[in-house]
Amino acid sequence: MTKKTMTAEPHRIANRNAALRWGSLIIGLLSLQVIIGIICVILATSDPSVAVVPDYYQKSLDWDDSRKVEAVSDELGWSLVLVPLPGQNGASLQGVLRSKEDEPVVIKSGSVSLFHHTRAGDVRMIAIAPNDHGVIAIDECFVVDGLWQVTIDVKNDADERFVSTNDVLVTQANRRFSQEH
Repeated sequence: MTKKTMTAEPHRIANRNAALRWGSLIIGLLSLQVIIGIICVILATSDPSVAVVPDYYQKSLDWDDSRKVEAVSDELGWSLVLVPLPGQNGASLQGVLRSKEDEPVVIKSGSVSLFHHTRAGDVRMIAIAPNDHGVIAIDECFVVDGLWQVTIDVKNDADERFVSTNDVLVTQANRRFSQEH
């Protein structure tokens, strides 16, 4: 064997090993990127807190109608006072709906929809019991602390519709509750 053939074999082996090493590194990094992307997609689609506004698309289509309903509700001059009250398994919601003459509104039918701001995809719909005193009472509807969006939609005995959306802050630390409009 010549000297040239003897020195070429170790270089060939070294080149092959380097190609395998660097090729494996590149393939490994690309595979890691694909795996991280798949994990991100799974986390983004399985987390219920990613829903910013429930039924966002439909609400955007119905925006003009909802503005009209709010305007009609404002024209009625009714007032709604909501008070969260502590309970054993969560806070309860109490409210009184009064006419512009400061008389209780007769509630013929209605509903409350509420969701925690970190779980906007988890909307709870609760029916309001008909009554003559304008009372809205929902037991233990706030199961965790934080900011809740509460929408009240009621009709009185004259089929006048009132809709009000409120943000209610529920805190456990001092069992104080406040209402923001």
